[in-house]
Amino acid sequence: MRSWKQRLWDFLAAKLFPLPSTRELFNQYNDEDPACDLPGAAGIRRENLRGYLWCFDRRPAVLLVGEAAGPWGARFSGVPFTSERQLEGGALPFRGRKTSNHEPPYAERSGAVVWGALLPRFPGFFLWNALPLHPHKKGEPLSIRTPGAREIRAFCPILKETVRILAPKRIIAIGRKAEHALERIGAPCLYVRHPAQAGAARFRQGIRQVFSDDY
Repeated sequence: MRSWKQRLWDFLAAKLFPLPSTRELFNQYNDEDPACDLPGAAGIRRENLRGYLWCFDRRPAVLLVGEAAGPWGARFSGVPFTSERQLEGGALPFRGRKTSNHEPPYAERSGAVVWGALLPRFPGFFLWNALPLHPHKKGEPLSIRTPGAREIRAFCPILKETVRILAPKRIIAIGRKAEHALERIGAPCLYVRHPAQAGAARFRQGIRQVFSDDY
């Protein structure tokens, strides 16, 4: 029987990786932008995500779901709430390679806050996004854009199957968009504040409260 890691990987390879990018939604696992990506970047990002999956020695009990891939995090690392600098820094339980042509490697504050709060609890948690691709403004490939309700709905089937495969004991929504997506697929969840836009302190407080109970 295939492991949960292999089943999730096979599902993402079939349903997520091949999706084409649009003018406002970039699929970092399928496409590359020569203005900011290194050659072969999409393949490297897939391997980074694979390395993240395979670093788990047991099924994580908690699934944390964010809103969407950010321009300095998963857009270039391929791993939710993780930047290139973190991949290469050696502090995480997995390693990866940078895919941007930017020097130094991109860093993301939200990723630093999330891993800073959660790392002592690894491998008890898994990070994912309701919209696993990068939403951006037209003509501004590295801009930040809140995903629309229609976009969130479109990716609910991928989120639902991810939840089914992981079968976590507890689900945490990081931000309201993630909460709404989880509600839409009928997955009960707890809410914590997203760490962006001065929300770091409230995020850390929420994580402490959520993890204060045994799970």
